[in-house]
Amino acid sequence: MDIRQNRSWMYNRLMSNRRGYSETFLKGVDEFVSYACQERNLSNGKIRCPCSKCKNLKFFHFEEVKVHLYKRGFIPGYWYWTCHGESDPTIGVDTNPEIFSTQKGHLNRFESMVYDVAGVEYEMDHDQEMDDSPSMDETPNIEAQNFYELLDAAQKPLWPGCNNHTELCFAIRFLTIKSEGNMSQRFCDQTLALMKETHPAGNLIPKDFYRAKKLVSKLGLTAKKIDCCVDGCMLFYTDEEVQLKECKFCHKPRFQIQDVGRGKYKEVPIKR
Repeated sequence: MDIRQNRSWMYNRLMSNRRGYSETFLKGVDEFVSYACQERNLSNGKIRCPCSKCKNLKFFHFEEVKVHLYKRGFIPGYWYWTCHGESDPTIGVDTNPEIFSTQKGHLNRFESMVYDVAGVEYEMDHDQEMDDSPSMDETPNIEAQNFYELLDAAQKPLWPGCNNHTELCFAIRFLTIKSEGNMSQRFCDQTLALMKETHPAGNLIPKDFYRAKKLVSKLGLTAKKIDCCVDGCMLFYTDEEVQLKECKFCHKPRFQIQDVGRGKYKEVPIKR
């Protein structure tokens, strides 16, 4: 039987008269918590909370997780409890299951990237912050918010059933293609718009270049522009080379003179 039928209780939280929780939902939550509390899923005695707000990004005691689920319900589409040790049978041999593995200590490479940027002890620090917080609904600071949003983007598939790419994975790879292919921003916007229109409804493909860049910018990666020879012979990179005015191999000029008005001129790199 399809697991969605077996676990239909997950998204039938309230009784038909909406005057209380359905009995199947209450029993199902107990079943989920019992499964999630296996030793391999615990982090300092806590489990990930799959409610629609926490989205498996925060850890709480199992009783608090129950309260969250009663109050908010499960995150949409969480039929397979992959963040709590369960495998996803829909991931075949031709897909890349490591992208979606979110078990403790077995992060996908994009989640690892997020933790690398935030710091290896970031998760433990924030677990402690949540212990000391007077309210579990307190708004996190900007740094924490960026971390949770990035981690969420590293786990979210582009659309339900997409087993190859997450939101963050797509944005990073698309920006890499733009850079390597020297695509214009206008061409990027047109390409992304077409992809968004032609993929399943509700997909997380960025609407335009700006939104893709904004998501990836939360990683805090910086860019440094380096002058290079017009023919690609060399980079003007070392302390000695940045003083040069021409390529030391083909001797073509590094700069062109640009008129900035009022009788003033400046040297502008021909290529960088």
